[in-house]
Amino acid sequence: MEIPEDIRNLNFEQARNQLEELVHKMESGNMPLEQLIGAYERGSMLTAHCRNLLAGLQRRVEIIVNGSDTQALEARCTEFAPEANQGDRRTADPF
Repeated sequence: MEIPEDIRNLNFEQARNQLEELVHKMESGNMPLEQLIGAYERGSMLTAHCRNLLAGLQRRVEIIVNGSDTQALEARCTEFAPEANQGDRRTADPF
């Protein structure tokens, strides 16, 4: 399943919030069948995106815990989840 760019550009919290809103609307019972199927499809893509982000972050934590030099760490994290490398980057030893 190809995840559309608008979903790929969401961070975890944004994707989770959209998924929660979608599920709430679907559970209301007020959606026509065609719209319900479209919502289910989008929900599946949001779920896959969230899982991908979490898997990448889990791998990143494993690399940090197991130890690695910073360049190798960043290269591996970018390979698994490029969006996981955005934000605060600390290259110096925190201790």
